[in-house]
Amino acid sequence: MKTVSKILLIFAAALPAFASGPAWDSSGNGLLNGTYYFRQVIYQSSSGSLSGAYTYYGNISFNGAGTYTLAAGTTFVQYTGSIPGVSVSTAAATGTYSVSSSGYGFMSSTVGLTGVNVVFLVSNGIIVGSETENSSGVNDMFVAVPYSTSLSLSSLSGTYTIASMFPSADATYQLTPNGSSTLGTVNISGYSTSGTVATQNSSGVKFAYSNGAYSISFPTNTSANFYTGGTPTNGAPGNTGVLFLYSSPDSNFVFGGTQYGFDMFVGVRNAPSGSNTPLSGLYYEAGIDNNASTGLDTYYGSFNALQGGSLIGHQRLLSAGFTSEGLTYYNTYPTSINGTYTDSSQTVNYTVGQGPNGIRIGYGTAGYPAIEVALPYTPPTVTQSVYLDPTGIVNTASSAPYTAGVSPGDFITLYNGVNLANSTTFAPPGAFPTTLGGVTVIIDGVIQAPIYYVSATQISFLMPYEASTFPIASIQVNNNGTTSNIATTYVNVTTPGVFTASPVGGDGIAAMFDYPPSGGAFIVSANNPANPGDRVALFLSGLGAPFPSNGDGALGPHFGDSLVQTINVDVSGVSVGTLPYLGLAPDLAGLYQINFNIPALCTASGQTGCITSGNNSIGIAGPDSYSNESYIPVGTGGTVAAVAAAQTSSARRKTLPRLSNTGNR
Repeated sequence: MKTVSKILLIFAAALPAFASGPAWDSSGNGLLNGTYYFRQVIYQSSSGSLSGAYTYYGNISFNGAGTYTLAAGTTFVQYTGSIPGVSVSTAAATGTYSVSSSGYGFMSSTVGLTGVNVVFLVSNGIIVGSETENSSGVNDMFVAVPYSTSLSLSSLSGTYTIASMFPSADATYQLTPNGSSTLGTVNISGYSTSGTVATQNSSGVKFAYSNGAYSISFPTNTSANFYTGGTPTNGAPGNTGVLFLYSSPDSNFVFGGTQYGFDMFVGVRNAPSGSNTPLSGLYYEAGIDNNASTGLDTYYGSFNALQGGSLIGHQRLLSAGFTSEGLTYYNTYPTSINGTYTDSSQTVNYTVGQGPNGIRIGYGTAGYPAIEVALPYTPPTVTQSVYLDPTGIVNTASSAPYTAGVSPGDFITLYNGVNLANSTTFAPPGAFPTTLGGVTVIIDGVIQAPIYYVSATQISFLMPYEASTFPIASIQVNNNGTTSNIATTYVNVTTPGVFTASPVGGDGIAAMFDYPPSGGAFIVSANNPANPGDRVALFLSGLGAPFPSNGDGALGPHFGDSLVQTINVDVSGVSVGTLPYLGLAPDLAGLYQINFNIPALCTASGQTGCITSGNNSIGIAGPDSYSNESYIPVGTGGTVAAVAAAQTSSARRKTLPRLSNTGNR
C-alpha cells in the first residue's frame, strides 16, 4: 500500500466513517476549539537549492467538532518559483480535521494540495505538524498556538532562545525582553549549508504588542544578513527586518517569522540559570533539516524520554527525494540538563525551556541548518474502568512510540493501561492463544489478536496479518466482559524493530546469535562481540506479511519462510548484501529472523564499504520504514577489508542529526 494513498483513504473514511472498516478516533476534536495563530512554510528544493517557497500565516479557528476556518485576510507570501498543486487564498476558507484522544490528528491541506492532510500532534493547545504524505514535491512545517486575551506587552519578559530556519541557513537569537517594549542588545548566530558561520549583535531593538501577537523591529535589516535570496512575487515589499512572534498563553513558547520572509522561528523562555529541566516522558515533535547534498527533510512524530538518558523516538518524514517513510531511532541525552545540550552526532543543539519538563527546541550547527520543536505531552483524565492508553501502543521489540503505527504480524505492547486484566498471565509454550486470562484484544472490531502476556497495566500481543486490510487499525481490550475505550493507529507495510538484551526494547545490544566459521554458536554481547565475516541471526518484529501465509500467532515453519516485502540491512551504514535467511523465526511464535554476515573491517583511513571495531549501529529498511536503534559490538578478529568490498547502503536516510551511524552510544 502506498503511503500517499493510505492517508487519502484515512481522511476520506474518517469523516465520518469507513465504508467497511474502522473509523479514526475523533474523540479529541474538542482539544481544538477557538481561534489560533498559525504559521506554515512550504518549500520546494533540489540538492539544497530553493526553487520555490510560500509562507502562510494568520488566524485559524477550530469549532471543536471537526471544521476549521482560515480567516479572511490571512497573509500569503510567494517567492520566485511555482509549487505544483499549491493554491491558497486570502479569502476566508474552511476545511475539516479529526483528532484522536491522544492529540494525534490531521486536517485537510491549508494550502490546497488535493487529497493531502496536515498531520499534526497537539499538546496543551500547541499544534505541530507537516504535510508529509504528498506527491507534489514540497516540504512544509505547520505550527499554531491558541489566541489569548490574557497576553500583554509585559508578558514577554525574561530570556528567550529562538531558533529560525530558511532552507539554506539558520540562526539562533538570544532575546532579553524587559516587558516594556525594549529588547536591548540581540545576539544572533547564523549558519549556512556551506558551513559559514556569522554572528551579529543588534542594539536598541524594540518590540510591540497588538491583537495577541508581538512584533520586533530591528534598527537595521538584521535578518537579511542571515537570509539571502528570495524576492516576493505577489507584491510584498521584501524583508523589512520586522519579526512577528506568536506566544503560547503562558509565554513559555513563541514562534513566527519575518513579516515578508519564508522562514520559521520557534523559541522558548529559558529556564532559570543553573536549574535542571530534564526531558521525561512522551514528547510530540516536528521539524525541518537540510543537508547541502541531499536537500530538505520535514517531519512530525514523537519520542519517549526514559530515565537514565535514553531517548527512543519515531518520525514520519518526507525526504528530499519526496519519499515518505517512517523512521525509528535511538539516542541519548544528558541526565542533567541545565538549559542546553548537543546531540551525540554533534549536528544539532537543543534548548529545554521553562515549565514542567520544558518544551525542547533544536537548531542546527554549521553546515546543517535545522529547527525542531518538541512538546511535552499531558495525558487525558482516565474515565473508564478498563482503559487503554492511546499513546501506550508501543513496538515490543524497539519501544518505538505509537506514532510509528503498526504492521501485520507486529509484536505490540499496550502500556499504562488501567484494569486491562484481572491477573498476570503468560501464554503457554507454542502458538499464542487469542484469549488469555479472560482477556481478548479486538482489532478492527472483529479480529481477535494472538496474546503473549496480560496484566492490569500491560498487554503484549501480535497484530493479526488481516490488519493490512485497512489503512488504520482500531484496538480495544475486553477484560472478562468489560470493554475498554477504542484507540486507533496507522497501519504500515513494515515497522521494523530489533529485540535487544536490555530490558528496554531497542535500547542496547541487539538480540542475536553468532555462528563463526569454526563452528558452534554464541550469544553476542559486549564480552563476546561478533567478528567480521561471521554469520549472525538477528531477531525482530514488524517485517510484514510472510509468504506462504502463516496462521496468526502460530509457530514459524521449521524449514523457514520468506517475506512479501523487501528488507535491507546495514551495519553502520554499510550494506550487508544478500540475506541468507529472511522470514519468520523457525519453531518460534511472534518473531522474525534475519541472517547476515558482518561486513569486513577497514584497514586504512578514508576506506569505504567497511566498518570499524566497537559498537556499530544496525539499520533495518523496509519499503516504507527505516529503523536505526540497536547496535552490535564487533571485535577485531575475522575478516578485514583489503579493498572496499562491501556495497555502501543505498538511498536510505542517514543524515538525521538525531541518528548516529557510527554506533555512538
